[in-house]
Amino acid sequence: MTMQQFKQTVEKSVETFEQNSVLKKLRDKSITLKDYENVLLSIFHQTFEGPSTFALAAAHCDPRNHDLKSYFMKHADEEKDHWKWVVSDLKNIGYTGKDPSLQLAPTATHAYVAFNVYTAMRHPLSRLAIAIVLESIGASFGKKYATALCEQLSLKPNQAVFFFGHGDTDVGHTQELYEVLEKQSPSEDDFKKMTHAAQVAGELYAAIYESAL
Repeated sequence: MTMQQFKQTVEKSVETFEQNSVLKKLRDKSITLKDYENVLLSIFHQTFEGPSTFALAAAHCDPRNHDLKSYFMKHADEEKDHWKWVVSDLKNIGYTGKDPSLQLAPTATHAYVAFNVYTAMRHPLSRLAIAIVLESIGASFGKKYATALCEQLSLKPNQAVFFFGHGDTDVGHTQELYEVLEKQSPSEDDFKKMTHAAQVAGELYAAIYESAL
């Protein structure tokens, strides 16, 4: 497989993500505050555990790929506190339930996190591929749907920090990730594994949102 085929798979995953039930409800203007609360609780563990899987990927990089290793560590550091955005949004919309960090992850979220752990250990470049899918989704839809959410539920920006934040940061991250990937000169086999990871990640991430309702 090639870079072009990989990019096409990423684009397909992004396109398919927009068909999940949460975004459909936003387009239909039928989203509720409870729906939004459930979405935040569903994505919490992904934001809480995700940076750790970047660090895990760094630990499993070939020693010759020191620049890839450094990037994973840098990205893990950048993302390490984004779970606090979710907690802040929950607090600011009036959530009074149990601390999400003390709850077990929903099945769909657990599956996504587990796939990241597996991929980080078996093929670090595929962990990069997963990040490209997620950052592309955030860049494409974060600000657009965060704005719609605030308009429909009469929320303030400090009640949708997670989605607004990723709508801003993910645009730059996507380009950065592709630049890092190109420097690795992936083989055909690498692209085969990365393309598969991008497809699976897209399906699993969409399932998190689908299961929230």
